[in-house]
Amino acid sequence: MRKAPIASHARRWTAVFAFAIALTGCQNSESSVARGDRFWADSNYTSALAEYRLALRHHENEPDLLLRVAHAYAETGQLLPARQTYTKLLERSGEFTDQAVFDYVTLARQSFARGDRYGMASALEAALALQPGLSVPQFAAPLARYYASTGDAERALAFFERALTRQAPDSAADLELAIATIQEAQGNCREASGYFRDYLRLVPRGAKSDEARYHIGNCSLAMSRDAHKAGQLNDALALADTVIALGVPQNAQDQAWYERGEILLALGRSYDALDAFNRVLELNPLRTGQLVEKTQKRIDEVRFGAPAVPAAPPAAPAPPLPRP
Repeated sequence: MRKAPIASHARRWTAVFAFAIALTGCQNSESSVARGDRFWADSNYTSALAEYRLALRHHENEPDLLLRVAHAYAETGQLLPARQTYTKLLERSGEFTDQAVFDYVTLARQSFARGDRYGMASALEAALALQPGLSVPQFAAPLARYYASTGDAERALAFFERALTRQAPDSAADLELAIATIQEAQGNCREASGYFRDYLRLVPRGAKSDEARYHIGNCSLAMSRDAHKAGQLNDALALADTVIALGVPQNAQDQAWYERGEILLALGRSYDALDAFNRVLELNPLRTGQLVEKTQKRIDEVRFGAPAVPAAPPAAPAPPLPRP
């Protein structure tokens, strides 16, 4: 979509003021519009807004007055009334859409400069409502982080992706990590692992790198279990081995070895499965806990064969029917 340049807006306002002077030149020089224009020329935007609002009381459907009021609201940093006034104006004439978008983007820049992320997001939402395809690359990452902080994962991901496409590959690490974190929180472990790995390629060492490895291990264990249930045994085994190779999460290593043993059993590799189950016991020297009990049971089953299933006891005879 088009984004009107600053120069075109300056020319538009010059034309608007010239038109106003022509209209008011033969009337009372102290009319509200004339006073407002004079205040505007002196950069006294608050007083100009007051005069324009006064004039609007008597000519509420006048597009030029609505434009003055809306733009003055924007110039004085008042997004909500500016948007309300622009909405009324655009209901009457869509030719001022570019001016409204320009004002909203300007307000977004001002909010961003003073650290007001809510104001920035609100202004850009107003602009994007009028021009959904508006390109705002400088705001993509700040908007993504804002939406992430509010829990709006869908919007956050959309803007992180926009930011990532415009970022140099060697400086995209923080964006990769942010996207990975959101994807994992949504349960999309496969997508999250890909972004965590991309981050590690860019930042192989550091505190956040260790965190990325932890999350890859955590996701790999979950995906291994899912793949095992789905009968995708080779994929499941590779994912379990990923957890073991990474060594994290440290407190889930015994679980990874147990999963490996179960997968190997399903693949018919009993001796390798025994080795995996024994590693579970080595990681639990106190031999306590449900996982240890399950593991010991599996070891016994592999060594001595699965215990016979006890026969069901004979059913008790049905009570005799009462005699009629």
